[in-house]
Amino acid sequence: MDGEKRTWSLRAKIMAVLLLLTGLLVSLSFFFIQSLGEIHDVSESITEDQVPELVWLSHWESQVLMKEQYIQMGIQTDFCCGFIEGYESFRDEGEASMREAYGPPPAQLEPANVQLQRLDFLVFNQVSGLLDIGNEAEAASLLETDYMDELETFRVRLAAERTQVTEMLETQQGRFTSIIQESLDLLVLTAAAVFVLALVAAYRISSGLTRPVNRLQRELHYIAEGNYGEQISGVNQPELIPLAHSVNKLSEQLKRSFDLLILDKMYREQILDSLPVGVVTSDEKRGEIRLNKTARDVLGAGFNKDELPELAARQDGMQNFWKLLSSKEIFQNEKVFVTNEKEEEQIFLCSQAELVNEHRVTIGKLFYFIDITDTEALEQQVQHTEKLALVGSLAAGAAHEIRNPLAVIDGFLKLMQQSLPEEERERFRLELLLKEITRINGIIEDMLLLAKPRDPSYEELILEDVVEEIMPLVERTAETKNIAFTLDMERVPVQADPDQIKQIFHNLIRNSAEAMDGKGKISIFGQRRRNLYCVEFVDDGPGIPDSTQEQLFSPFTTTKKNGTGLGLPIAERMMDNHQGSIYLMESQQGKTLFCLEFPLEEGPYEADDPRLR
Repeated sequence: MDGEKRTWSLRAKIMAVLLLLTGLLVSLSFFFIQSLGEIHDVSESITEDQVPELVWLSHWESQVLMKEQYIQMGIQTDFCCGFIEGYESFRDEGEASMREAYGPPPAQLEPANVQLQRLDFLVFNQVSGLLDIGNEAEAASLLETDYMDELETFRVRLAAERTQVTEMLETQQGRFTSIIQESLDLLVLTAAAVFVLALVAAYRISSGLTRPVNRLQRELHYIAEGNYGEQISGVNQPELIPLAHSVNKLSEQLKRSFDLLILDKMYREQILDSLPVGVVTSDEKRGEIRLNKTARDVLGAGFNKDELPELAARQDGMQNFWKLLSSKEIFQNEKVFVTNEKEEEQIFLCSQAELVNEHRVTIGKLFYFIDITDTEALEQQVQHTEKLALVGSLAAGAAHEIRNPLAVIDGFLKLMQQSLPEEERERFRLELLLKEITRINGIIEDMLLLAKPRDPSYEELILEDVVEEIMPLVERTAETKNIAFTLDMERVPVQADPDQIKQIFHNLIRNSAEAMDGKGKISIFGQRRRNLYCVEFVDDGPGIPDSTQEQLFSPFTTTKKNGTGLGLPIAERMMDNHQGSIYLMESQQGKTLFCLEFPLEEGPYEADDPRLR
């Protein structure tokens, strides 16, 4: 056994290297501790000696300068206004503030402090005595000679003391630099030694690993990356051959199982992706979230559930949808209105159920939604059509029943107006009654027009010319005499009924004039956009309340005191007969914008109406 060569194990080699590196680092730490002690000594010397000395020297220099100025001012003013008391107050305040902030003067500056006190003694003893006996001239002479000479000597001493302290500070700073440089040099040397030692040790340890083990490891790693079915070959080491055979069998089994799982997964995903329903499954146990194609189109391919709290807090068009998606509650058929990235309004019908595993244990939630925007739009159109049909039927019947007795009343009133004297006509308010009869007739005409408008008689015309034809009539009315009109329309031929177009614009102008109380501005713009001719009707009135906008085109909906609520429904009915549309694009304080769209080409027409988006 003594003749056998002892081989270190991999663990022993690593431990030896770690111990050696630890020893080097410990030695380095001892040196750093010593260096820190030296730095502490130097910094303590600076803090306790040089810094206080510099502070007191700076204070005395400023005191010398101010005392010199104070003495000169006292001489010039014949020592008036309590010269000695002011000098004493000035000295005491400066001395007290310095002692409170920095303590007494350092012992090294005691001779300078004594000399400063001698200057003060000269003022308080000799100058004060001369002033007490009224000898200001002798006091001034004493200050200009003895005091100023002593003051200059003290100033020279302060300069010498400052030079000495500054040199000491520079010496201490040089010591700082020396300590740091020595530490850095040792650190660089130690780091180089550790690096070289680690490099040599790593090479020696790695070279001790066998090639068969390295090759087997590479093959196993290759299979583990997903290359199931790959075979390990070229293993000649007897101890590793059984292991290689077992790995090959396992690789084949993994390939068969993986292929079955992939086929089943693809089949299920194809089914989910084919559905027009967005499906979001959240597995809380695994922390996974899955989306089908419809859900990815809405949420985005890079959707992350960790972003849900931030998304739910946003004030955007998707806020309500994010809140439902992040909800922990179970719900069915919740309707939510959203605005997508294209600024299009959509309506989703959302539901959420529990996600359970094969043991019927809840492991997450299943959120699914469907876009019912088109369905809602169709339902609204059907409801609107049914309402118009019902209202039209009732209006037609009522109008016919009212028109006959109204004609009789109108005839008798006109007969009375012709036969009665003027005083009797005024007493019975015949003119007012006839005016109201005329207004009732107008309402009946609107009701009949809403119930069954005549088919448009198409002509090729320029809308600008049609609008200009009604402008003289409009501008002469009392409601519009203080309203400014702006007309800027592209001259594009349009197939339309001129009489119905005039009535549409007349209704819009009348509505705007009444909303603005007869004061303001109305602008009408028109231009071609692809296969549409778009007219924008703008006024600077107070706007339409939000509560009224949704029912704006419903019959008998009005915000005016004497309005019938039939003008806009009639305009909409006429635009529908022209295969066009009219809708409210914007309404706020100072701006109300209606948009009218006329088709320029034959074929099916889809209105660019934001209410149906």
